[in-house]
Amino acid sequence: MRSVKNIVSKNIVSGCQYACQKGKQLFRGLAAAALLGTAGSASALDVMIILDVTGSTGGLLPNWRARMDAEVIQPLKAIDPNARFALASHLDFPFPPHGFAGEYAYRLEAPLDSDISGFLTALNALTSGSGYDTPESQFEAIRQANTGAGLDLNGNGVFTDPGDILPQDPGFNPITNSFTIHFTSPLTFHNDPFNPNYPFVGVVNNPADEAEATAAMVAQNRTYFAMTADPLPAGISADGVMMEKGIIDAQTGEILDTRSAALPIGSTAAARMASATGGRVLSAGADLSGLAAAIEEIIEIVRPCPPGETPVTLPFGVACVPNPDPLPAP
Repeated sequence: MRSVKNIVSKNIVSGCQYACQKGKQLFRGLAAAALLGTAGSASALDVMIILDVTGSTGGLLPNWRARMDAEVIQPLKAIDPNARFALASHLDFPFPPHGFAGEYAYRLEAPLDSDISGFLTALNALTSGSGYDTPESQFEAIRQANTGAGLDLNGNGVFTDPGDILPQDPGFNPITNSFTIHFTSPLTFHNDPFNPNYPFVGVVNNPADEAEATAAMVAQNRTYFAMTADPLPAGISADGVMMEKGIIDAQTGEILDTRSAALPIGSTAAARMASATGGRVLSAGADLSGLAAAIEEIIEIVRPCPPGETPVTLPFGVACVPNPDPLPAP
C-alpha cells in the first residue's frame, strides 16, 4: 500500500521545547489524514474467523480458547491496533446423513468489532457437535460469513425452518482489507461437486458450491485462508498447489507415508479458493501448536502497512503514515 510520507518537514520550528516538539510529532503522523477529511484512525483489517466445531475438530475448542487471544488476535492487533474481529462457526445441515437434528450449517457468533470482549465471550460459549458424515457445510459457511444473506432452504419466505440460516450482517467495512480464516478438517466439503439434493431431496434454494463461495469473496476483494489440523506435505506452494512429491510434514519434519490422505491437498477446494483470492492453505497442527507460525504467514500477506507505519482510514481507503519519531526526554 502506498504510504503518505514527508508531509511536514521535521524542522518546522527551531528552538521548540518538549511540548512543542511532541505536537510536531503528532502533526506529522496525522497531517495527511486531517487534510483529507479525517484525523482519526480506524480499522484497516477486518478479520472473519470461522471455526468448524464438528466431531473432527470440535475437540480443539479448549486449545482455541487458550491460544486465540495471544496467538491470533494480538499479533494482528500489533500491525493494526484497530483491527476488527468476527467469529462464526458451523456444523452441518440438520438432516441425516449430513447432520443431526439441532445442528446448524452456519452461525454468526460475534460480529466485527475492535473490542474483542464479545468475540472471546462467544468463543468461550461455543460447544462442539457431530456433523455426522465427513464433508460439512463449509461452502455455505464461507458464503454466509462474507454476505450475511441468509438461506431459506424451502423457499417459503421464512428463515426459521429447520436448516434455514437467518440473515446476519457481520459488518464488513468495504474500504478495509478483509479476509477469512477458516479452520476445518479434513478439507472435504459438501457440494464438491454440486449435489442438487443436498441437504435434502426437494430443496428449493441450494446451499453454496465452490463457485458461489469463491464469488462471495472475490466480489468484495477478500482473501481466504484455509487452516487445518492436518499436516501439510513439503512442496506446497504459497497458494496450496502441490509442486513436487513431498512426503515430509512441513510442521514437524516427520516422514509421511506416500499414501497419506494429506498429500493431494493441492487439488482440494480449499486450495483453489485460496489461490483465487490470494490466500494460502496452512496447518495449525493437530493440537494447534503451529497456530502462531500460521498467523505469521498470514500477516505477511495482509499487513496493511510496512513496519514503522500506522494505517489511517481516509474517505477513499486506507493510507499509511509514519509512526512518530521517538521523543527526547523533557
